[in-house]
Amino acid sequence: MIPNNLLNQLNSLKANPMQYLMQSKFNIPSNLNNPNDIIQHLLNTGQISQSQLNAVNQQVRNMQYKG
Repeated sequence: MIPNNLLNQLNSLKANPMQYLMQSKFNIPSNLNNPNDIIQHLLNTGQISQSQLNAVNQQVRNMQYKG
């Protein structure tokens, strides 16, 4: 079962990724709107690490199998 807070965050991210990330204090240029480009920008600028991205991807996979 996914906790409500996590589910709400996931739904917000899906509904409007740019707004969610900007509210999360990430610095993302307004010309980026492709999720892969945004992730690459965050990696390139050191706002997230590869290990953080890997951990998030693993959590998403775990939720998909349990959901």
